[in-house]
Amino acid sequence: METYGLQRYLGDFGRFQKFTTLLVVLLAPIWGTTAVAMTFLMATPKHHCRVNETASSAEYRLSPESRNYSTPLENIDGKLVYSSCLMYLQTNETMAIKNRTTTLCTHGYEYDRSQYLSTIVTEHDLVCGRTWLNELGKSVFFVGLSFGSIVSGVAADRFGRHPTTLVCILLHLLLGIGASFATDYVTIFILRALVGAAGIGYYFTSLVIAVEIIGPSKRNAVGMAAVAGASFGYVLLGFLAYLIRDWRTLQLTQALMTAPFLCYWWLLPESPRWLLTNNRSGEATAVLKRAAKMNKVIYPNDVFCSETEKLSNETEEDSSRKYGVFDLLRRPRLRRITTAMCITWFAEVSVYFGLILGSVELAGDPYLNFILGCSVEVVLAAVALAAMKRWGRKPIVGGSVLLAGTGCMVSAMTRGFPTVARGFALVGRGAIGISFCSLMVYTPEVFPTVVRGTGLGLANMCSRFGSVLTPFVSLLADAWPPLPMVTFGTLCFVAGLAVYTLPETLGVPLPDTLEDSENFGMKQPHSDEVKEVSYTDPWPIPASMKYMRRLVVFYQTARDGDVFSSALTPG
Repeated sequence: METYGLQRYLGDFGRFQKFTTLLVVLLAPIWGTTAVAMTFLMATPKHHCRVNETASSAEYRLSPESRNYSTPLENIDGKLVYSSCLMYLQTNETMAIKNRTTTLCTHGYEYDRSQYLSTIVTEHDLVCGRTWLNELGKSVFFVGLSFGSIVSGVAADRFGRHPTTLVCILLHLLLGIGASFATDYVTIFILRALVGAAGIGYYFTSLVIAVEIIGPSKRNAVGMAAVAGASFGYVLLGFLAYLIRDWRTLQLTQALMTAPFLCYWWLLPESPRWLLTNNRSGEATAVLKRAAKMNKVIYPNDVFCSETEKLSNETEEDSSRKYGVFDLLRRPRLRRITTAMCITWFAEVSVYFGLILGSVELAGDPYLNFILGCSVEVVLAAVALAAMKRWGRKPIVGGSVLLAGTGCMVSAMTRGFPTVARGFALVGRGAIGISFCSLMVYTPEVFPTVVRGTGLGLANMCSRFGSVLTPFVSLLADAWPPLPMVTFGTLCFVAGLAVYTLPETLGVPLPDTLEDSENFGMKQPHSDEVKEVSYTDPWPIPASMKYMRRLVVFYQTARDGDVFSSALTPG
């Protein structure tokens, strides 16, 4: 089915498309603050055992004498440091230190409040023997993202992109407020997971709307703008966390930031492509007329009627049933695309979060480290945009993930040289950032309209299985120190192989039906489309071939009765 005919009348990126894209990009930073909020909400500050039951948090910095008599030393990475989880059972200063016995903290913990006034960890003492609960809370959040990805994707394909986006925005607001007032950590973890589910829902569903209303020449830029918006949200969170050191206030602020976007019920349009593929031509016509008016395009009624009637007739049979996850696996080519995307998302998200979410543990100010690290993401989005526009999606997504894998592997092999190892780890982080940003744009383009939301949701759900395991990958270092980086490198190489089984989408009209997906990327577009794409063709053509292409285009246009336009076709 071709919705490209309607696109030609409206233009690739008129005022209507720009306005809708702006709405989507403005929503992206809110999701960005949600995605990495756990970095500060669940941060673990320095701590030690409370010496007695009457001690207060103000007594965190014990005098050297008190520290020597109350806290034993531990050998960590060849250095003697005061223990965070043990204390001397006897506090008699006259007793020799070597004769004292140690015990777990019997009176609770004292926390360093210089960086964090309060976190979920400090409020519920999720340290030492309870550290696993903190890691479990992070994993539960990623489980919520998996749940939200697939549910919102199916809902978007069944009920529409617009209502799904608005419901997710409302749930994000209400559940976020609830999480800020929850009293026990189990409830906090569950509500935070549901907040993540709602956030990933409105982010990807709104992105699908933007992708479906613009022409092929601008999909790359719009997708990267949404990705850059999310990266800007990371930076915004760093500044908010610096100003708001209490986790409950930070969580409440993050939730209330969603409230203004409830006005999207009136502002954000439904995808006309989805309406047409679901045989709702009347509503699609209304959206298209609004688009034509905003774009100042003369769009005669007979054109609306003929085009929408044609598309409705083509989709009448398909729209009689609802599509689901299993439709992604019914046809061989779409099944291969789905499998490759799931593998790629699983691997890339695991490595992405594994390499960047530990930035607050580096030496120095955690807020500065986080803000600087996330600022790089915005720059990487611009680099990815330029690269994909020049060379296409596949080379950038696949090539950069292979570079990330190489960086991780070399970092593991040079562990004995910390400066070198750190440098290659940064190379891996930058490369996976480029690949992940590009993947966000690439994924919606390879699935047909009838299952685009479902496909995007399934791929994202698979990625969350990897992110659920990511907090525990660091534990592999107990068996062999380089093993975490080797694991990340291996995942990158697997993802690189999967990417090269996918079709290229640069300058190609999106598939609409399951039938379209079977031929997607395997045949030449219609002659009208060739002329459109040729203006932005990113592949340099040797001079000896340019005249051959002119002859081909001339033949096609002459056959269609439009010889004059062929003379204007650029070489």
